[in-house]
Amino acid sequence: MDKIVVDTNFLLAQFEFGLDVPSELLRITRAPFTLVIPSVVMVELRTLSGRTGRRAVAARFALQSLPKIAARFPIKEEESEGKADDWIFKYAQENRVAVATNDVPLRHRLAALGVPIIGVKGKSKLDFV
Repeated sequence: MDKIVVDTNFLLAQFEFGLDVPSELLRITRAPFTLVIPSVVMVELRTLSGRTGRRAVAARFALQSLPKIAARFPIKEEESEGKADDWIFKYAQENRVAVATNDVPLRHRLAALGVPIIGVKGKSKLDFV
């Protein structure tokens, strides 16, 4: 596993659950990797950040935390279109990657492919699910 694709809800979880994503990723992984962020995820974050409410605050926090994350791991933004979940599923199907998501339906689809999945466990840490 040299790449981990991240979903919007995974990036929002750092605010919602008070997670230190870089430290948690280092704790559970053994090899160097690149975080892959689909451009549709970035669009979702920017759109959410312009709204009001808790998810908007989480999106602003996620966008502000990207430089901190990038200081520890290379981040590659991949051009993508359509729905983020569909793009992530297809990318995972075609490449040898892990996926970081808390989206249960996406997790089920990915698990059927045997894709390694990283998610929030116990609302306090990241782990493979």
